[in-house]
Amino acid sequence: MIQKILFIIGVACLGTWGFFTVQARVQQSILQEELYLPHASNVSVVSPKPGLQEGDLFGRLEVPRLNMSVMVMEGIGAATLRLGAGHIPGTPMAFAAHRDSFFRPLKDIQTGDTIRLTTLDDVKEYRVVSTKIVPPTDTSVLDHRTSDRILVLVTCYPFYYIGPAPKRFIVEAVQN
Repeated sequence: MIQKILFIIGVACLGTWGFFTVQARVQQSILQEELYLPHASNVSVVSPKPGLQEGDLFGRLEVPRLNMSVMVMEGIGAATLRLGAGHIPGTPMAFAAHRDSFFRPLKDIQTGDTIRLTTLDDVKEYRVVSTKIVPPTDTSVLDHRTSDRILVLVTCYPFYYIGPAPKRFIVEAVQN
């Protein structure tokens, strides 16, 4: 009897994981299509628009050397981060994503790597200048609130930690 219960629990867990994985891939495809649709706007999206709501398209982040590409939505709510990376509200250029999905490749990022941000109206490239590990209470990395020339990526650390991670991995880059 216990074997059947454990089997059912295992199937339910795999089914849930599969559902969330497929949901994220579908959402990434939808956002990618939306990013490249023709639009009639000449206002840059790089500085966050006041009208963006949680889950709205912000753009696409790419790190070519790591073969990393992820669509970015506004906000850092649980549903948003399950489907992609999120723009941290109140910051011009800070983004967060889960370490066990979209930001996993950041474990191999190096100083000098290029990060490309594509928005509806612009493509900007940034060069990685530093990485660091901080406690979750250290929000000083988000102090660049007035400059879109500094890009910050935030994810949990260690990358292979099981459960809620005790630290944060920070990538800082400056615009080329």
